[in-house]
Amino acid sequence: MPRERSVIIVVLGDFGRSPRMQYHALSLAKDGRNVRVVAYRGSAPARELTNHARISFTAVTSGEHAALRRVLPHPVRLAVRALVQALHLFWILCARGARADDVLIQTPPCAPTFTIVGIACALRRMRLIIDWHNFAYTLFAMKYGGERGWMTRILERYERRSGTFWATEHLCVTHAMEDFLRLKWCIRRVRVVRDQAPECFRAAAREAAARGRDAFWRDARVERAMEASRCSRGAGDVVDAYYARRGDRADSREDNLRFVVTSTSWTPDEDFQLLLDAAVEYDARATRLGTKSSSRRASTSKPPPPLAIIVTGKGPQKRMFEDKINAMASTLTHVAFRTVWLEFADYPRALANADVGVSLHASSSGLDLPMKVCDMFGASLPVLALEYDVIRDELVDDGVNGVLFRDAGALADALERCFARPGAEAFTSTLKRGAESSGARTWEDNWRATAAPAFTVHAA
Repeated sequence: MPRERSVIIVVLGDFGRSPRMQYHALSLAKDGRNVRVVAYRGSAPARELTNHARISFTAVTSGEHAALRRVLPHPVRLAVRALVQALHLFWILCARGARADDVLIQTPPCAPTFTIVGIACALRRMRLIIDWHNFAYTLFAMKYGGERGWMTRILERYERRSGTFWATEHLCVTHAMEDFLRLKWCIRRVRVVRDQAPECFRAAAREAAARGRDAFWRDARVERAMEASRCSRGAGDVVDAYYARRGDRADSREDNLRFVVTSTSWTPDEDFQLLLDAAVEYDARATRLGTKSSSRRASTSKPPPPLAIIVTGKGPQKRMFEDKINAMASTLTHVAFRTVWLEFADYPRALANADVGVSLHASSSGLDLPMKVCDMFGASLPVLALEYDVIRDELVDDGVNGVLFRDAGALADALERCFARPGAEAFTSTLKRGAESSGARTWEDNWRATAAPAFTVHAA
């Protein structure tokens, strides 16, 4: 009888907010591997993982300490944090009973993870597999400025050389990234494992079609999450008005409210200001068309319906943008924001019961794709996405499963095109069919075809 194989998954971050690594863990466990997740303590992952007999969890320190923030300058604090974290991670991987057949890590981050995990793998005779979700050096350049800065160049060299030296197999998220790794960094063993939504998103879409959207948005748990939002609304807004209308005839389509959902990690690689500016423009157009119904434009357009913009996720810039939303809330008549944190099981349902989704992901490398768009397609939700080359070439087909935009005015146009212009309902229905088709393949199907071979034992 062959022995059971095992995999360690290392996530130097909040595993509960790392859906791709959660999907990897569950797929590996379903494929018969014992999976040990080494990650920060943070948000709870999906219950299917915490309840799975083959999946266990080990916490690694984040290296943060409140006292260090008070006494050490930022660069020194980062160095101390990296050292403490590296030592703890190395101890976990080399501890008695910790040996596995494979270790899977996602980048970013890469430093000092590649070196620490690489040495541990060499000592314990474990294979290292890197899942390239993006590049750490491009994110560093976006956050701290300058592609040609000396620190960016050092990080790029470290990421390229250590990733190439230590890893046995490489996974990546796009064909463009595969080409980059093969041609620019001379990495040969690269497999493209595209992000796909798991089956629960398709189940949510079927539920939404059967029950109607209000069964979700008027659910007491969801309503409490909306009420807990820090977004100001003063004497009430279009979302408050929606919840005030109860009873059999209080339907969000009848009262014309449209739900727009976006998820964000509130980091610099997502231009959230663009959505705020688009909301202001959309609101101004709705006000103008509503008060000047005899204008020439009004003869070809009906007034845009009110929008509820639901923003999910946690991250470092959340409070800053909530303050910006609150500062502009009193000037908005037809648009209202809510920032919410949804349970893992409620996120697919939120997408399935929305009218459109929005992706503000501005790729730091130009080679990765936003997983949120794949989730939206899995829930049969059309997407309005910020345009760059790879998302246009490999994911969003403009006018088929979504709409691409480059600035706030174009996003406001896209919203108006979906909801207010002649033929808007037919156009949105076409996009919905395209999104459903794009999301037809599940993560499970895709993982077995593309990722599973990387974990296969090769005969010595």
